[in-house]
Amino acid sequence: MENNRPELQTALSDTRMSDITPATSTIQPTKRTPKKHRARVYMLRTGIEGWTENDILRYCRLSSGRNYGSELERSLDIQLERIDEKNPDGIGSHLRYRITCRADAMRVIQLVNCNASAGSYIGLSSQQIDDILILYPDAFNAA
Repeated sequence: MENNRPELQTALSDTRMSDITPATSTIQPTKRTPKKHRARVYMLRTGIEGWTENDILRYCRLSSGRNYGSELERSLDIQLERIDEKNPDGIGSHLRYRITCRADAMRVIQLVNCNASAGSYIGLSSQQIDDILILYPDAFNAA
């Protein structure tokens, strides 16, 4: 897995920018995008490669990466695949999580956009949704 992943840059953004310039000279402050939104968008954009807790820390600047995936499982009644990976130093291992199919990815997308609408911040566009869904097979058989 490459450390430099430009397709994930959107997940790192924590502010929203308005497409509309205000009519007055007053500039409104930008609103921070919630942590869960950033984490969920990142998780979606990893595709079948999945993510680790360290990835959530590194790319989203958030701790407790395991909790974001577990919450998705509970709230959406989906099952993430967990892959045990040995650490590069040979001492211990860590888990890689991944969304297993396009239907589950779509459920996460719907949650992201529903929460964005309720929280008055920008959700995923139609083009972003299409780009994400391409990353997932119709059905995925875990090995």
